[in-house]
Amino acid sequence: MADIVEIREMAQRLNLWNVAKGYIDLNNEKLSNLDYLKMVLEKELELREAQKHIKMRKASKLPNKVFDESNLNKGLKWQIKQLYQLTWIDEEQNIILLGKCGTGKTSLAVQMGELAINNGYKTYYVSFDNFISVAEEKDTIPKAEATFSYMKECDLIIIDDVFYVEPTRAELQAFYRAVSFLNETRSIIFITNREISAWIDAVEDKHLCQTLLDRVMVNCQIVRLTDR
Repeated sequence: MADIVEIREMAQRLNLWNVAKGYIDLNNEKLSNLDYLKMVLEKELELREAQKHIKMRKASKLPNKVFDESNLNKGLKWQIKQLYQLTWIDEEQNIILLGKCGTGKTSLAVQMGELAINNGYKTYYVSFDNFISVAEEKDTIPKAEATFSYMKECDLIIIDDVFYVEPTRAELQAFYRAVSFLNETRSIIFITNREISAWIDAVEDKHLCQTLLDRVMVNCQIVRLTDR
């Protein structure tokens, strides 16, 4: 037998306030069938969740990639398995995915992004170059402003190809300001093929880069992917 309190709770989640607040008499079995109504509400909630997931997946800009775990060593498999639990997002930790081209860094980040979305976390994927463009233009160009506003709503941001190309002083400053702001209340995955120690060698303003690293590394896990 369906429970009226449970039905009213579902009705409230669906903004069906006349049902939720009891203005519609659910006790009158001659006029309503509680089990059927519960089934209808459950289906409505299920469809809304599916639509929400589709919307979040599209907004995330995640590429379509599949991570191949078949050739990983035991230690790396264990580390990745722990990451799949997503506790690091709740703890607002950062992740640095480090490795040469072709080692699956982006695919692993996409896999974690997919899991995050499946668990209700807003996620956004962006390349290093595009992230810098948004950071530089967010105060003057509406599209960049909208993108940065969405990133501020996200629980997880994935930045690909970090320092793949050496940034200019102005680009590094824009990157530093944006990352420092976003880093305060969410997790960021940095995908890079440069050793972390080499980040400083790649820029003109070494002091600013070191300050950036100090901020990023405070609450961070490093995942090193090797050639398959």
